[in-house]
Amino acid sequence: MKRSLLLGILPLAFLAGCQDNLEEMPVVPAQTGDEITFGSSLTDVDAQTRTIYGDKPVNGAYPVTWEDGDQIAIYCPEASNGNMVYYKVTPDGTDASHSSAVTKVNPDQAGLQWGQAEEHHFSAFYPADRILGQNEGGRLIAEIPVNQDPVEWKETENGAGGTTYTGVANTDYAFMWAYNKHNKSDGSDVALNFKPWVTILDVEINGPAQGTQKMSSIQIRSTANETLNGQFLIDFNPVEDGTGNAPTYIQYGNAAATRNQITIQFYNQSLNNGQGDFITLGPNDKIVVRFYLLPKDEGYDTSSGRTDLQIRLTPYNSAVLTRTLNGATDGEGNTQGEGGILAHKVNKVILPPVNYQGPNYWMSSLDPNIYVTELSLPGSRMSSLTQANDALTIYQDQTISEQFTNGVRAFYFQTMYENDGGLGLFEDPDYNLYLAVNGDKLNRFNTYIQDIANGLATAEVAGRPNEFAFVLLSWSSVTGSNQDRRWMQAVQEELTEMGNDSQYRLYTEEITPNTTIDDVKGKIIIKVNYNDQDMGNNLGKYADVPAMFALWGVPSGESGDDFYRPDGNDLRWGTSSSEAKATMKWVYQEATTVGPGGQISLANKKNYIRQMFESSVEAYQNNDEHNMWFMNDCGGSFVGNVTGDYVSGNYDRDENTDGAIALAHEMGIYVTNLLQSRTEDATLGIVYLNYANPTNPYSGNLIQTIINNNFNFQLRTEGSSQTAYNASYTSGGNAISWDK
Repeated sequence: MKRSLLLGILPLAFLAGCQDNLEEMPVVPAQTGDEITFGSSLTDVDAQTRTIYGDKPVNGAYPVTWEDGDQIAIYCPEASNGNMVYYKVTPDGTDASHSSAVTKVNPDQAGLQWGQAEEHHFSAFYPADRILGQNEGGRLIAEIPVNQDPVEWKETENGAGGTTYTGVANTDYAFMWAYNKHNKSDGSDVALNFKPWVTILDVEINGPAQGTQKMSSIQIRSTANETLNGQFLIDFNPVEDGTGNAPTYIQYGNAAATRNQITIQFYNQSLNNGQGDFITLGPNDKIVVRFYLLPKDEGYDTSSGRTDLQIRLTPYNSAVLTRTLNGATDGEGNTQGEGGILAHKVNKVILPPVNYQGPNYWMSSLDPNIYVTELSLPGSRMSSLTQANDALTIYQDQTISEQFTNGVRAFYFQTMYENDGGLGLFEDPDYNLYLAVNGDKLNRFNTYIQDIANGLATAEVAGRPNEFAFVLLSWSSVTGSNQDRRWMQAVQEELTEMGNDSQYRLYTEEITPNTTIDDVKGKIIIKVNYNDQDMGNNLGKYADVPAMFALWGVPSGESGDDFYRPDGNDLRWGTSSSEAKATMKWVYQEATTVGPGGQISLANKKNYIRQMFESSVEAYQNNDEHNMWFMNDCGGSFVGNVTGDYVSGNYDRDENTDGAIALAHEMGIYVTNLLQSRTEDATLGIVYLNYANPTNPYSGNLIQTIINNNFNFQLRTEGSSQTAYNASYTSGGNAISWDK
C-alpha cells in the first residue's frame, strides 16, 4: 500500500457496489465451488461523528479516497477452499471514492468459494498486509507498533506566520473492519461495509513562547498499563452475536513487555543538508503527528472521568512534559463540552507551548520493571580525559557532573593503583585506586564515583528516583612485576570499602538477567575489565566484590580480535575467578584507535559497530533469558603511523586535526543515521561516545537517539507493572497547561 499520502485512519463505509453489467444478468443461485465476488465504494459519513480521516477536514470531516492497489483481507470460515484470501481495490477513474473492481491480489490463485452451508459469514480487515496470520481458533493476528515515526515530514507556512512540520503518518495502521452474513443463494456481490477500528490522536505541538527549542520525541501512554501496542487477535464475536458495535482485540504475543505506550520521534532526515537532525521549533512553529492506538471500543471515553491516557513530550535534552488527556476537541480543534478521547475516532489534541525542563532525567520516564540488560545507555568514552585534567588526547569536554545532568548514564574510567599504606617490612600495604590520565595518577577513583552519586541524589530530590548509572573500570598498564595482581587487589579493597559506605551508592546485590530498574534505582553498577585469565584469577572464587567482571580480550585457546567479541565473554558477579559460575555474557566492540596507525580501518570499525547492533537484534528475537549485556564503543580516535596523532592528510574532516573530534564527527553522523533507519526491536546496550555532550553537533543527536530507543520498542519487563510511574493529573481541557 502506497503511503505517500497522509490519510490518517480510513473510517469509511465500504458499501457493496453492484456493478452495472451485473444488473443486466439474470440472478442464478451460486453453486458450491463458485467464486464469491465483492463490490465496494466509499461514502461520506456524518461530519459530527469525526470518523473520516484525511489530511485536512472538509466541511468538518476528513475525506478519503481509494489508492490503486489497496488490499483487504477477507475471512470466511464456511468457504470451501481455504478461508482467507487477499483482495485489491481499483478505484473508479472518475470517482476515487468508489470501486467497481474488487479483485484477487493473485489472479492465478482461487478466491474465496462458496461452501456447503447456506449462510456464510464474512470478516474483512484493512490493510491486508498487516495480517500476520491466524491462530488456532481462526482469529486474525495483527500488530500495532510501539514506534510510529512518520514516513516523511512536510513543511508548510501556517496562519500564525510560523512553520508547521507535519509528520506524514504510516496509514498501514489505519485499521478498518467489515462484517456481513450472506446467503449463497442470493447470487449477488457480498456487501462489506467497512468501519474504522483504531483510535487516532491528531496531536499539535506548539513551539515555545520565545526563543527556540529543539524537540526529541512524544509518547502516548496508558498510566493504567492498558495495552496500546503489539500483537493482538481480532475477535469478531461481539459483532456476530450483537453484543458489541465493533470487534474487540485480545492481547497476543509477549505480555511481559512495555505495551502501554506508543512513541514518535521528531527526527527529520532531510534537515542538515540531508545528514538529518531533530526538528527545532520557534514561536508560532508547530509539529503535527498522529498516533494509532489499539481500540477499546467505547472505553476510551475520558469525558466520563477517566484520566489514564497521558501525552509525554520530550524536548531535546530535557525532562519530560506531561499532559493528561481529560478533554477533547472535534476534528477542527473546537472544544466539545467536557470532551473525551473517543474510540474509533480522530481526536484532536492541542498541546501548550513547549519549554525546556532540565536536567535530563530520562530513566525516570521508563517502567521501573524493565530489565537493565534491555536498556540503551548513552555513555562517555574515557569519561575523564578532558582538557581540565591535562589529557593528551581530549575525549570529553564536560565534567562528570555535567555529563550526568545531560543524560549520560554510562561512564568509562582508566585507573591505576598506589600503595598508601606502610612501606616497611612488617607493615601491610594499602592499595588504593586512582584515576589514570596519560599514565599519571590524578585523584582517587572514589572522587569521581562521588560525583555520579551526587547526581543520583539530586535526581531523587527532584522527584526522579529511578535513575541509575553504569561505570566501566579498566586499568592503565604500567611496567613491573606483580602490577596486575596489585591492581586487582586495589580493585577489591577500593570497591569493597565503597560498597560499605552508602555515600558512594554502589549496587551491592548480584546483577542477574532478572535485575530491573527498580532494583538498581539510585545506585551505581560497577563493571571491571581484566586483561587475561591469569590476571582475573588473582581474586578468589568467593571474593564478593560489589562489581561485575569480564575478560577484555580473547579467552585462552580461542582466536579472534581482542576488541570485537560478538559471542561474548563470561560476565561474573563478585569475582573474576574462573572457578566462579557465570550467569551472563558481556558482548562488546571497543576498537579504540582507527586509521593507519591504529587497530583497524574506519570501514572495519563501522562494520563492527553495525554487526554489534545486529547481534543485539538477534539476541532479542531469539533469547528470552535477556542474559546478554551489550557494549558498543563508538568512540576512539583516528591515529597516524608513528606519533599516535591524527593525520589530516589521511582523514580530512573539515581540516580538524584532532583525532578524537574527527572520529566523533564521523561516528555521530554514521551511527545516528544507522539507528534512525532501523526498525527491529532490540536494546542498543551501552554505547560509548566521544564528546558526549548534547550541544555537540555530531554526538548530541546520537545521545538523544540512544535515549529514544528505550521508548521505541517493547522492552521486556518483570511481569506487568501497575505502577502509575511519574504520572500526574490536572483538570481542564487541551491547550491549557502542562501537568504539574
